[in-house]
Amino acid sequence: MWISLSKRIAFVTGASTGIGKAIAIKLAAQDHTKVIINSRNQPSLEDTRQHIERMAETKEPVSLFCGDMSHEGMRAEAFAAIDKEFGRLDVLINNIPGGKPDTFDSCESEQMLAVFSQKALAYIDMMKRAAVMMKRHEYGRIIQIVGNLWKEPGHQMFTNSMMNAAIINASKNAASQLAPSGITVNCLNPGFIATDRYEQFIENMMRAQSLSREEAVQAVASGIPMQRVGSASEMASLAAFIASEEASYVTGQQISVDGGSMKSI
Repeated sequence: MWISLSKRIAFVTGASTGIGKAIAIKLAAQDHTKVIINSRNQPSLEDTRQHIERMAETKEPVSLFCGDMSHEGMRAEAFAAIDKEFGRLDVLINNIPGGKPDTFDSCESEQMLAVFSQKALAYIDMMKRAAVMMKRHEYGRIIQIVGNLWKEPGHQMFTNSMMNAAIINASKNAASQLAPSGITVNCLNPGFIATDRYEQFIENMMRAQSLSREEAVQAVASGIPMQRVGSASEMASLAAFIASEEASYVTGQQISVDGGSMKSI
């Protein structure tokens, strides 16, 4: 399939639900963007493609690549397929969930290595593969979805907190090195966003603290200055801007979307 150079090619990982899906919808709604979506489940991915095309009202069909991006072989296959079919990649959205909750006392070396491999190393590898294609046209937007734990560690998220900090550090380093090639690298840091993961968090609160759903939701909201959780579409709006040509002078940044929850300077 031939794509004109005026049409940007965007690859969105973890796009079957939540933030990734919302970003794919937002990008697909733009006439100048061709979107490739990714997730691990083929039926879910097919349903998502239909949903995105309907919601985005796009005339450009959404492409898909089914596979687990935490595996190196699958990443190599995905980027080779994009290169073969389109010959370019302009926007990469790295969106892989972190590991299970743990603490300093409960963390285990083997599990920590697995979590770092599944997300941190995967993000870095995909950045490198994307950069190779982006350098050809001296244009690129790499966006990393990384939670606020990188700056304000969570007591029950020991490994994830370290991993997020590592991704931020790597992203800032890469941003400096890729800037001369017209490639930006930025991290978007979601707080509580109304996704499936948020719903699971609420359910866990209800069980652990014997709360009603309303009580659990209110407990979460009470810790947010805006007194509510965010929507995936609010994340997507920022991602769409950062992915645009208008954001050409924004790189190496960490931008929180959390209703003012993070207090650190």
